[in-house]
Amino acid sequence: MVSSFDTRFRIECFADASAHARDLFNECFGASFPIPRDDSGLPIATPPANWRQYVAFYNWPDERREAVGFCNWIRHGRVYLGGGMCVSPTFYRRMPREHWQACRDRGGVAQLLLEAAFGGLTDADAWFGYCGDRKAYVVDTRAGMVPTRHPNVLVKWRPGVADAEKAAIEDAVAAIGPF
Repeated sequence: MVSSFDTRFRIECFADASAHARDLFNECFGASFPIPRDDSGLPIATPPANWRQYVAFYNWPDERREAVGFCNWIRHGRVYLGGGMCVSPTFYRRMPREHWQACRDRGGVAQLLLEAAFGGLTDADAWFGYCGDRKAYVVDTRAGMVPTRHPNVLVKWRPGVADAEKAAIEDAVAAIGPF
């Protein structure tokens, strides 16, 4: 009997997940892993203490633990900026069918990563994403993010933020550019 998807799948948050997700990130983007640092290339301060990196792990029947998803979050003022979302391009076709169905029924690895971040990063007013990919947009909106009036900028607000504040925060985040 195959164990359940929930017994094999875990999401963990790290201050620096490079030891766990570097190869996955490189495979997905062909780029260097976003190691938490002050000078991240963004036009805002990015002290390492403001970084949170979520990694989705899958434990195979042979007990091998594989990083199958990743998302980076940087605290900026009253919000988190999310980026670098990636999922192993071969994961779904390698997992047992029952696990694939369970994962699909819950929205997939990317949606599960977003939901984990929304549940864990509760010390801010909103979570922002910069999205130019159609598939990622579908996942982001399914997880509760909504488009702003700025191209490619999506947000999920915590309850209680005034509309007037939202507009100003959205403008400030959009001014950062891609993150």
